[in-house]
Amino acid sequence: MINAELRAKVQQFVKENKEGIIQDIKDLVSIKSVAGQPGEGMPFGPGPRAALDKALEMADRFGLKTVNVDNYIGYAELPGESEDYLATVCHLDVVPEGNGWKADPFTVREVDGWLLGRGVCDNKGASVLSMYMLKFFKEQGMKLRYTTRAIWGTDEETGSTDVAYYLKKEKHPLFIFSPDANFPVCCGEKGICSFQLFSKKVENSNVVKFNAGTAGNVIPDLAEVTFKKGIGSFPQAEGLEIVEVEEGVKVVAHGIGGHAAFPAGTKNAIGMLVFYGLENNLFSEEEKPYFELLAKLHGVTDGSGLGIDADDGYFEPLTCIGGIIKYDDGVYTQHINIRYPTNTDPDKMHEILAPQFEAIGGHVPTTKGSKPMFIDPETPIIKAMQDTYNEITGQNTKPYTIGGGTYARSFPLGVAFGIEPKGDELPDFVGTAHMAEEGYSIDGFMSALEIIILSMYELHKLDY
Repeated sequence: MINAELRAKVQQFVKENKEGIIQDIKDLVSIKSVAGQPGEGMPFGPGPRAALDKALEMADRFGLKTVNVDNYIGYAELPGESEDYLATVCHLDVVPEGNGWKADPFTVREVDGWLLGRGVCDNKGASVLSMYMLKFFKEQGMKLRYTTRAIWGTDEETGSTDVAYYLKKEKHPLFIFSPDANFPVCCGEKGICSFQLFSKKVENSNVVKFNAGTAGNVIPDLAEVTFKKGIGSFPQAEGLEIVEVEEGVKVVAHGIGGHAAFPAGTKNAIGMLVFYGLENNLFSEEEKPYFELLAKLHGVTDGSGLGIDADDGYFEPLTCIGGIIKYDDGVYTQHINIRYPTNTDPDKMHEILAPQFEAIGGHVPTTKGSKPMFIDPETPIIKAMQDTYNEITGQNTKPYTIGGGTYARSFPLGVAFGIEPKGDELPDFVGTAHMAEEGYSIDGFMSALEIIILSMYELHKLDY
């Protein structure tokens, strides 16, 4: 049962800090923290480094102890009765902005009570809330049972090597939660792996250029291929632009992008071009078998086209999408991103994929994956967070599992907990994570901060 007096103090704190929270989110989003060329003092490029500097500067403004762990990751800390600590962990890096924005993605817009901008919900908004959580406990003069940290990473979207570095350098937390999913408690995350599907070297191609996609974990909303002239007809088709250019005929596909873990409702622009080329006999006989396999990939999002579908009865079924395609020196490479349940693994999938591509002269290298993560919903940790959420919201929700991957899976004991809305809860003008017009409601941020503060307080009552 939540302490009524404490909850009233939290609600007053949230009200008093509303404008500051909004401004700090705007300031963080204004930094284009997409992974870039590494350099001295910036292991993931200048953008992520600048975002980390800004987050630590904000936390320092609140009088919190801040630590920069060699520019890989950083944290703010509030001492407790014990040096053992609990933590939140967020990420400051973002995926590329992509297409379809109505204005600059890195200048936050306020529209009907919503903040729109790249990283607003994934994951800079929550990054700001985590530092305000510490600010609340500090201002109340509360000496919590355990030390409390708010950790900010800079490599979540491209590998989470920052967390691996942190765990080598710092004492491990007793428990962390990552506010980088949906409410309520996410007690399980699918495994994640990626494969490269290589064609043979094509000597006689009808394609001049075919390079599309922005990131392996993003379903592309825009893709283009340039074919040689004189190879056939190019009929008009829905969602496609056909343009004659100096090199030949360029076909541009406009799809519906999204996060690789949540393909429902998306339309992969690469797949649109694959099907168009096959339907109109635009690929040469030599390259056609490769694209026929890609059609099996892009025809569904559950992996069944290539025979790698899986369902363990607890997690949602496997998902598989093609995020990036490249054509270089006669060789096509299709990057696929897979989110898988507990009854398969990268080795099993490789055994199915490799022979199909070897049969047409291509190959599929082996890969390693991030294994599925699951914590029993009946454990005291999960129940404390779940019960707090339900009491605050007046709901009767249950813990759930996801296909996305968060920092939680990289720590010895952790889960994802909020704060993003589900896609069907958004108005038409707001996009989800990795989509154009990514956004989050101002009221949602204020509610999420109350939940985060009170949940962290309840977690301090437990033994670990």
